[in-house]
Amino acid sequence: MKKILLLLVLCLMNTGLLGQASTANIMYYKVKPGQRAAFNEALKNHVAKFRKLGTPYAWAVYNLIGGSHHNEVLALYNVGTSWAQRDELNNLPNNTEASSDFYLKVSPFIEGVTGGEIISYQADYSNSGPNEGSTKMRSNLLTLKYAPAQEFWDVIKRLPKAWDKSGIKVATYQSSGISRLIFARRFPNGWKELDEAPKLKNAYDEIYGKGAYEKDIAIMRNYVVENETVFMTLQPDLSSK
Repeated sequence: MKKILLLLVLCLMNTGLLGQASTANIMYYKVKPGQRAAFNEALKNHVAKFRKLGTPYAWAVYNLIGGSHHNEVLALYNVGTSWAQRDELNNLPNNTEASSDFYLKVSPFIEGVTGGEIISYQADYSNSGPNEGSTKMRSNLLTLKYAPAQEFWDVIKRLPKAWDKSGIKVATYQSSGISRLIFARRFPNGWKELDEAPKLKNAYDEIYGKGAYEKDIAIMRNYVVENETVFMTLQPDLSSK
């Protein structure tokens, strides 16, 4: 199964000290047909017992619509971990009881597993902090040509001002695997925000001059191989508490 990243996007937990990089790991679970209710119940019990909020084992769990992982479940973990803190992750004791419980009680309902990559928050390309998550998000996953030129990054750095003027919040991430940039838009008022007319083009041109949006979007497209859209909804009953 093709690996993609979300955002993903996405963090509802404390991200640590200011100035440190904020990272997270992701895992996708493809549930067997007709087994979603049983999977949800098993995962809810597993997370409640073994993945308490505030511990290194905590999970945030999302349902996905669209993209390569349509109708799958995303588990986000090591949320808010800095790169320095990742030096210590290998020193954590193996939670063999939790692993056994997941294997025996949850995995029978799983058809496939994908993931393990790391996403890293990019403050210079965002207007929303990694701890400003919402229960509903839309992630655009841009697969990039290898090593985009500086003109691409100059455009990306101009976007946050236009997002501010448009009244939308976006957190931007990069992946540790294939070259990807992730725009995770938060919807604090729910999906109804999508009913509003798009404002980004006019806001961008007001800030950077008439025609700037079309010119800069053309530069971006020149370095994008694929643009995938995924809608994410947090599942609080399946997430750590």
